[in-house]
Amino acid sequence: MRLSVAGYLEGRGFDVTEAENGRAAIRALDRRSFDLIVTDVLMPEVDGIELIKAARTAQPDVKILAMSGGAPNMPAGYLLKMTRMFNADEIIYKPFLNEELGAAVARLLDQSHAN
Repeated sequence: MRLSVAGYLEGRGFDVTEAENGRAAIRALDRRSFDLIVTDVLMPEVDGIELIKAARTAQPDVKILAMSGGAPNMPAGYLLKMTRMFNADEIIYKPFLNEELGAAVARLLDQSHAN
């Protein structure tokens, strides 16, 4: 999923930094600033909620798009909804179409070229 999302966004001209897990993503926050973080809720080492909390501390203005698989009433869906309590700007349920991802990114970054 990470490679698919990264490839889609790179294909639309975005500079993408990938992190293989939540801990690596938090380390990346210390190295550079980001306009947008796209995170899964369930990740190895550090989950998406912990990443969101760390991002809000390190870079309060960064936009955050959280994603997870399963329906809204499934365990991962509940976790995804919880990301809103930690100030995720938008959520998206997997599986999603590239166009849905592009629309979410465009809304968050206010850029029409994300589609």
